[in-house]
Parts: sequence; C-alpha cells; structure tokens
Amino acid sequence: MVYTEEERKEKQRESWRRYRKTEKYKKNQEIIREKENERKSKYKKTERGKKSTCKTNWKKRGLNMENFEEIYERYRMAIFCDICECVLDGIGYNQKCMDHDHETGEFRNIVCRGCNIHICK
Repeated sequence: MVYTEEERKEKQRESWRRYRKTEKYKKNQEIIREKENERKSKYKKTERGKKSTCKTNWKKRGLNMENFEEIYERYRMAIFCDICECVLDGIGYNQKCMDHDHETGEFRNIVCRGCNIHICK
C-alpha cells in the first residue's frame, strides 16, 4: 500500500504518540533528566558556572549589569561586610549580599545578610 506524504506523516506521529506512552520511553526520559541534572550540578561548581549563576540571579533581582565584571570581581573577593565589617563566611547572617537600589538597579555595597535585612526595612 502506498501512502501519501500527509498519511505517512500522520502514521509517524501516531507511532510516536504510542511510543511516548510506553515504560521504555519514560525510563529513557528519566535517565536523560538525571544526566542533565548531574551535568548542570557539576557546571555550577566550576568558576564559570558560579559566575553565570550569579549573573542570572542578579539580573532577576534587577541589578544594573553594565559593569558586571567589576562588581562580580569585587563580590568574589569580598571578605568583610562594607557596613558592619563582620567576616563574610557564608553562614547565617554572615552570607554575602548585594546591596543595590531597587528603583535604579545601581550597586551600592557588598554586605552581610544581617545588614541587608536591616537596610531593606
């Protein structure tokens, strides 16, 4: 039997729909997701991945990205809060935070979480 091009495509689509309902397909998709999550997790631990994640998060929060490289380098090298001068060790209220103007997105300081919460109130 000879099918028209449209009939052949429809048969292929129907075959694909049936396959996607099978357990084999679902298991393959799960394996693919796990591998992709593992790849992303490894990437986020690299310097390039940390920088990319940081940039994405700052964009979401509305930070002006004109001089990102300069700000990121300062952020990365910061050891002390610019306001209270506590050590930024990444635990509890001593986590690094970007203090920026929420209206304009302009960067102000690198501060601890405690100072950042205090500033925002």
